[in-house]
Amino acid sequence: MGISLAKLERVILAIGCASAACLAGATHAPEPAARSSAAITNGTADSSDPAVVSIVGASGATECSGTLVAAHVVLTAGHCTIAEVVQGGSVVIGSSLADAVVTIPIAKAVAHPQFDLGTLTNDIGILVLASAATPTPIALASSAPDAGATVQLVGWGLTGEDAGDTGQKREGTTTVTAVDPTTFSVASTPSQPCNGDSGGPALLTAGGVQSVVGVTSNGDAACDAGATYTRVDAYLASFLQPTMAAYALGSASTGQTCLFPEQCAGGASDCVVAPDDARLSYCTTACQSDAGCPSGMVCAAETSGSQCRYPLPTPGTYGASCTTDSNCVEGTCTTTGICALRCVPGGSSCPAGFDCVNTADIDFFCVAPTPPSAQGGGQCALTPAGRTAPLPWIAIAAIALGAARWRARWRRGSH
Repeated sequence: MGISLAKLERVILAIGCASAACLAGATHAPEPAARSSAAITNGTADSSDPAVVSIVGASGATECSGTLVAAHVVLTAGHCTIAEVVQGGSVVIGSSLADAVVTIPIAKAVAHPQFDLGTLTNDIGILVLASAATPTPIALASSAPDAGATVQLVGWGLTGEDAGDTGQKREGTTTVTAVDPTTFSVASTPSQPCNGDSGGPALLTAGGVQSVVGVTSNGDAACDAGATYTRVDAYLASFLQPTMAAYALGSASTGQTCLFPEQCAGGASDCVVAPDDARLSYCTTACQSDAGCPSGMVCAAETSGSQCRYPLPTPGTYGASCTTDSNCVEGTCTTTGICALRCVPGGSSCPAGFDCVNTADIDFFCVAPTPPSAQGGGQCALTPAGRTAPLPWIAIAAIALGAARWRARWRRGSH
């Protein structure tokens, strides 16, 4: 049985040490202890800081916190980008979930490439939003806070373990106790983060400019001995700036995926939805012939005029060619180089018209016995009817490994 999101968050926030001094020099995560504390401890309700958002899961409950750092980009913790948190999720802008100003779907989640869910090393990531958010983004800090500095903490967490009252934004202040190469520690003086505050910011104002200096990573089990923040400046040039540039306005050229319409270099009208998978969109452009389109695309007649389009199946959808799982919108790249959905033989896991076929070794996939001619004669597979879940951004194997690690850690800490 998989670990619940609530337990996952409790475990993440419980992996810190039992004292601020220990937090400053920790190299591995100790066992979690019993918990009893409040979110942004000794804090107050926050009706300002509109750029600090709640990250809600498919159920609509707060799972993490984050900071708007560009119109389409939210900065958060790496452990807040895993599929168990963001799949089917969105971000909420406002002072509470009950008073939400706007809710925006999450189009993609990107963790630092060396993020480790087991140790929370490189615990930083971004969420790309499906539409632009209107609050003024908060700047990214280019330097770390000094030890002894006072920082503002903001988050959307619970007021106590299993209190069930998550979804209210709160803020408080605390003191930086130690600064390390990629993290810094804070004491509970008087505030610190707790459940649901993961991914939220530590804010510092200097010269009249407010910036995000840290991202909430983890804290002690009782939420009263301090917490660890990932330094923003340590990842600014190597990860944050290039990743944000990859999802900026006008960053996608013809044939590339567009996560939001304005991402296309030619403008919002050039972002089209793939006819064989409504979850996938890509950039197009007007054309006169196939020669005017990128490799793999053709000049197709559309109601609005001829445009560069992909022949079916659209790259990434079921039945399309692939070399790795990351080439597929959902499912797996089979040994025959086709995106397909895994299945269990003898069950009902495949949609009508598709068979669960042993393609190689012990691997079974839903494939069409007679592929439609439009798909070029290769294997193909379909998503179950009515499936509208967003892209599973983390590889299936990585999620299984991460969940197993957290289950083991939770079991050890509960005895």
